Amino acid sequence: MKLGWPCWIGAVVEDLDAQRRFYRDVLGFAEIAVGPSWVHFDLGGGNLFELVRRNADAEYDRARYQVAFAVDDIESARNELAAAGVQPVTAVQGNSQKGRRWCYFRDPEGNLFALKERFPDQLNTA
Repeated sequence: MKLGWPCWIGAVVEDLDAQRRFYRDVLGFAEIAVGPSWVHFDLGGGNLFELVRRNADAEYDRARYQVAFAVDDIESARNELAAAGVQPVTAVQGNSQKGRRWCYFRDPEGNLFALKERFPDQLNTA
């Protein structure tokens, strides 16, 4: 079996409404579908990001996820998020000559997520 780049990423959350607003209104994700306990966002290229309200099911029994989102200019993306009140966890790290820089943030529930810089021809690829 050969695994490819993720086409779906999910986050199990406590407060679905607050998280929905954060990912839609602060990060600018395009909401494409919603149910009583979940929300889907289109990340382009057939990629889906899903928020699911925590419940007793084994796959949804606690808040969790970690993911990195591709950006083409890490400095400006980091500055934009920080200016919007998103909590930074790290400074930009890595090597700018190879397009391999990243930084971490926390969402409103304390989940970590990263921004990963890629050159424009690397976006939407592993």
